[in-house]
Amino acid sequence: MNCPNLIEIYAYLEQELSAEDRLRIEEHLEACPGCRKLLAGRRFYLESLAGLPSLEPPPDFTDRVMSELPPLKSPARLWLGLAGGLYLLFSLLVAGLALGTRTALFPVCLKIFKGLFNLAADFSSLIIRLIQQAYGIVKGLRIFLGVVAGLLTDIFPAGGLGLAALVLAVPLSLVLFWLLLRPAKILSRS
Repeated sequence: MNCPNLIEIYAYLEQELSAEDRLRIEEHLEACPGCRKLLAGRRFYLESLAGLPSLEPPPDFTDRVMSELPPLKSPARLWLGLAGGLYLLFSLLVAGLALGTRTALFPVCLKIFKGLFNLAADFSSLIIRLIQQAYGIVKGLRIFLGVVAGLLTDIFPAGGLGLAALVLAVPLSLVLFWLLLRPAKILSRS
């Protein structure tokens, strides 16, 4: 017979098993000293927990914790709202066109709608990727500048820190912008 798992052991201790499952585990416990030891340890653990005093958090605990949390920031919220508004406007325009033309122009309007919808989907995907890239660049710059600032505070005394930061930050920023703005060379492999 297989040994019961911890869930079954706890269910046995909490008397949440059916009579036949309880009998099966009791028969197994008679033959398995490892499971008897495990059961005794879990029983001791549950009895120790029952002996602890119940603790109640202060009434303002939730408010204090929530006030200490930083606000949620979504850098793309404005852009996503704008894209959603454009989708709504686009949908209303195309629906008006489609419902208003029950003539021979309907198949043409449907093809135009499909083409415009695919274009809008590709454009929104591009916008989302651009937002993600911009967010990654800003995050990388923040980390880079934090590291540079940490190095400068270790190297220069506090009085000359502003001048040293200016002297180092300007060339580094120019190099970084040059690297970001230069055209990428794509190598093709044959």
